[in-house]
Amino acid sequence: MQKDRAPLIAWTSITAVGIMAMTYHLRWMPVMRGDTDPALYSRGIGTPLLLWLNGYLGVFLNFQFLSPVGTLSIPLLAYGLFRWKGLVRWQQALLVFTLLSSLVSRVFGGFKSAATRSPSTLLMVPWPLRSEHCGREDTRLLFASLALLSLLNVMLSLVHRQRTWRADPTYNSPDTKPDGSLSERLDSSPRDLEGFLRDNGVAQTDTVLVNNLPIWYYVTDRPGVYFWSGSDQLFLADSKPFLFKDRTDDEVMAYMRDSLHCRYLFSTIDYDTYNPRYISFVQSHMDLLATDDRDHTLYRLKDTFDR
Repeated sequence: MQKDRAPLIAWTSITAVGIMAMTYHLRWMPVMRGDTDPALYSRGIGTPLLLWLNGYLGVFLNFQFLSPVGTLSIPLLAYGLFRWKGLVRWQQALLVFTLLSSLVSRVFGGFKSAATRSPSTLLMVPWPLRSEHCGREDTRLLFASLALLSLLNVMLSLVHRQRTWRADPTYNSPDTKPDGSLSERLDSSPRDLEGFLRDNGVAQTDTVLVNNLPIWYYVTDRPGVYFWSGSDQLFLADSKPFLFKDRTDDEVMAYMRDSLHCRYLFSTIDYDTYNPRYISFVQSHMDLLATDDRDHTLYRLKDTFDR
């Protein structure tokens, strides 16, 4: 890459990705579900375009949760593969690591584990901006632009949630609370999860069905079974079976109690609205024990303690 062309290419790429991020949040992402399948809508893949952006290529293009800076690594990966023999060893290693980590994220973890690619992405993107390609002043401005691009994306994501709430008042998220502080909007985790569970009778040894809330594993050592109501999937050690599919409500209750050994469900008011079958089961076969000040919900299966 010639030195005089590097800044032009970098500025063009950053501008293009910035425009793409704005279009993503303001045009492509819907603010109302309409006739879209609730599970597909909740996962952000309710249209063919979003299926590619948030699904198949979500480890690079899911701007709802990831920085658009990662998108800039796509042409660099293609360029690196094309010029493989001309790369030095550290560049080849970085290229292979980024490709493999992206594949693992896509297959096993989606956007959440894709966030773990951030360090390699931050190394990959500045690759063409080294001093032999760009002047020192250009490099500083470009790095500042990358930071601003990430900040812009966060702001656009918050704005999208606000627009969704205004279009559909039943939509609930910490981001939509009019009196919520910025820290609450960025960190909606429970203030005291252990106290919340203890005060509502959940013993340290009780296994809990955890509805798409990884904070459970970050702040507690309690046993839990990870579940996502939007796709009706359990994430077990050896498989990802469905919970409700091909089971009656009574069979689901027996499966939770006898196979998963889960009598409790930890969720949020927001997540409790995604799947009609899940909603029906919770209303008919579980009791709401408590809701905390950040809208986390705790349920218990009915008639499992003879009370």
